[in-house]
Amino acid sequence: MSPLYDNGLPQPGGYRDVDVRQLAAEGPPGPHLVDVREPVELDGILGRLVGIRPAPLATVREAAALWPRDAEVVLICRSGSRSARAAKQLVELGFTRVMNLRGGMLAWNEAVLPVVRLTREALPTLSQVRDTLRSRLHGLRIPAVEALPIAPSRAELGALLDTLRDSPPQGLEDTAGFERTLREVRDLLAVASEGGTAR
Repeated sequence: MSPLYDNGLPQPGGYRDVDVRQLAAEGPPGPHLVDVREPVELDGILGRLVGIRPAPLATVREAAALWPRDAEVVLICRSGSRSARAAKQLVELGFTRVMNLRGGMLAWNEAVLPVVRLTREALPTLSQVRDTLRSRLHGLRIPAVEALPIAPSRAELGALLDTLRDSPPQGLEDTAGFERTLREVRDLLAVASEGGTAR
């Protein structure tokens, strides 16, 4: 067994949270990596980790029937939310060394750790993320979006996305579309480069 589980942060659901850098430092053979995102997400811009087992959240209980209960399992999703729910399910099934990747693939990408991406599209710069946010929310005339600098920082863009998520504009007609835009721009921000060239 690796020290990954032992060094994880215990959670009330009986599993442990592990940081992306802790997982990245883990050598072979390592824990079972189970990605609970939907198949289309695995092929998206956030990519996937090498060696994952795909098991969408709705199928985790069924897939886990074939796994040893004492195996070290790290559950992964986009942000760490769905994988936390899956981790709780595995604990309920009797698994004893269950971990959740804190921050999910967003945190993994923000830490500039290696991923497998099937898309051949160039990754955006921070300025391109700003432009995407402005164009997607143009009709809403949100002053904070329009006031973003030409070369925004990752922190400025992240804080603005958090503010918009927590306090959507008044009179919003398409709430689902607005939330989808924030999610898509957050994904772009996670993979964006700081400077003028995409990583």
